[in-house]
Amino acid sequence: MKKRIGDILMEMGFLDQDQLKMALMETQKTGVMLGDVLRRLDWVTEEDLQMAIAVQSGAQILDTEKVVVDQSLASRIPIEVVNEHGMFPFAIEDGALKVACSNPFDVIARDRLERLTGYRVKTFIARRAWIASATDLYYKTAQNIDQEIEAISYSGHGQNVFKDDQIVTLSNLLIEKGNVLGASDIHVVPDNNLVRIYYRIDGVLHQKHLFARAFLQPLLTRYKIMADMDISNPNIPHDGRIRYRGRVGEFDIRVSTFPTQLGETVVMRLLIHNKLAKDLRELGFENEDLERFKTAIKRPHGLILTTGPTGSGKTTTLYCALMTVNSPSINSMTVEDPIEYGIPTVRQTAVNPKAGLTFGNALRSALRQDPDVILVGEIRDRETADLALQASLTGHLVLSTLHTNDAASAINRLLDIGVNAGILASALSLVVAQRLVRLLCPKCALRQPTSPDVLKLFQDKGISAPAETTHPTGCDSCYNSGYRGRSGVYEVIQIDRAIAGLIFSGALNEDIQDAAVKAGTHLMFKQALKKVAQHVTSIEEVSRVIADYE
Repeated sequence: MKKRIGDILMEMGFLDQDQLKMALMETQKTGVMLGDVLRRLDWVTEEDLQMAIAVQSGAQILDTEKVVVDQSLASRIPIEVVNEHGMFPFAIEDGALKVACSNPFDVIARDRLERLTGYRVKTFIARRAWIASATDLYYKTAQNIDQEIEAISYSGHGQNVFKDDQIVTLSNLLIEKGNVLGASDIHVVPDNNLVRIYYRIDGVLHQKHLFARAFLQPLLTRYKIMADMDISNPNIPHDGRIRYRGRVGEFDIRVSTFPTQLGETVVMRLLIHNKLAKDLRELGFENEDLERFKTAIKRPHGLILTTGPTGSGKTTTLYCALMTVNSPSINSMTVEDPIEYGIPTVRQTAVNPKAGLTFGNALRSALRQDPDVILVGEIRDRETADLALQASLTGHLVLSTLHTNDAASAINRLLDIGVNAGILASALSLVVAQRLVRLLCPKCALRQPTSPDVLKLFQDKGISAPAETTHPTGCDSCYNSGYRGRSGVYEVIQIDRAIAGLIFSGALNEDIQDAAVKAGTHLMFKQALKKVAQHVTSIEEVSRVIADYE
C-alpha cells in the first residue's frame, strides 16, 4: 500500500507528529490540499514536498552523510552536463552509474548520461544545495587549488620568502590537486634552479608546476615528516606511508624518496580505495574472456596469474577478483609488498625482508591459517612459486602476478626459475596478460575515415574494419591530452589438456601461444584493435602501449 505524503515527510524528518496532526486538521477544515497547507505554514519547502512525492513513487533518498564519492568521475563526465541537468554522479557499482539529483524522473538527463558513459543510470534524491556543493567541491576544486598554489609560490614578491604554515598548505594542495586530477602518482623533481611537479594521469606524466629551487628542501622535509621517514640522511632511498585527510577526502599515499645528483626526488603513489573497480565488467574484459576469468576465480582451487609490466593494472585486476569471490563464509588472505588497499574482511600482510618476512615464508605461514583464497603480490623466486603451486594443488585458490610481456611467456618464466613442469601443468588454471590503454575523451574525440594502412591492419588480424576511426584532439576537460580514464586490454589463456601437455613437455613459448589461439585466445594486439573499432580508444594509443607479436 502506498504511503501517505504526510507519513513520508515525517520519516524524512521534515515534520514532527504534532505538526502533521495540526496540518491534517487544517485540511479538514478548509479542504485545502495537505501540501498547500504545509507550504503556507512554512513547515516544508517546495523541494521537501517534491522529494516526498518522489519517494512515494519509489525513488531512493541519498544518505549524503555516508556517501563515498568516486572523484575520478569528475574527469569523465563534463561539468556542463552536470550543471545543465542539476545532477551529481558519485559512484559506479554493479555496472550502474549512481547519480544524485533533485528530479529522479528526468528521463532526458538519464538517457544522456547512459549514452555518455555506457552505464545504466541509477538515480538517488538529494537536495539541490547538496548537489551544488558537491559539484563545487569535486568539479571546481582543481581551479581553486591552482589559485592557492600560485599565491604561495609567488609569495615574498619573488624573493622566495615563505613561512612554515605556507609549506604545510602547499604540500597539502599538491596532494589534493593530484586527487582531483585523478593522478596515480605525484613527482617532486629537483632541477638546477627549479623544482618540477609532475602528475601521472592515465599512465602519462604531465608537468603541472614549476617552483623556485628554494621550495625543494621544505617540501622534501614536510613529506618525509608526514610519511614518518628519516630526515637526517638524504643520501639513501627512503620509503614511507601517509594517511592523508583533507578536504578532498581521506586516502593512503605511498611515499618514496631517491637521492640524485641535483637532490632528492619524491614520488607519491595515491592509493584511493574508491577508484578500485568493484565489478569485473568495469575492467575492460571482452565478454568471452570475462566469462573465462569468472569461471576460473569461482573454482575452489588453482593458480591464476596476471602478467604485464609495472603499472599495467595487474594488482587492480586481482583485487577486483578477490572482492568478487570474497564472502563471510571463506577465509581470504593476502601477502603483499606493500599492502596497496585495505579490503574489509580480508586478512592482509605486508612482507618485511629486513625482519625476515619474505614472500616465501609469509606464504608458508599463511597456509597454516586455513585460507580458502590467497593473493600473493608477486612471484619473484622459486620458493614462492613452488609454495603457490603446492597451495593450489591442496585445495586453495591462489592469485598472483608475474612480470612477462604476454600470457604464454609466464609459463616459460616459471619453468626457467625451476618449478616442476608436471606440477605447473596440473596447478595452473588461467594466465592473463594485460595492458592499460587510455580512453578517448568523449567531449573532443574526432572521427575520421579509416586510413588504408589501418584498414590493412584490421584485415590482417581478421577483424571487421570500421569505416571510421576516432582520434584524440584535446580540450579543457581532458587537460588537452585527448584522453580521459583508462581501460584494460586482456589476453587470456585458459589451461586446457592440450596446453597442459605442452607445459609438461617443456614446449616453446610460440607453441603454447599457437595452441592457445587455436583454443580461442585472442592475442593482446587483436583485443586492442577491437577497442579501436568500438571507438573507445585510438590506433595511436594502441601503437604506443601494445606491441604486435604476431
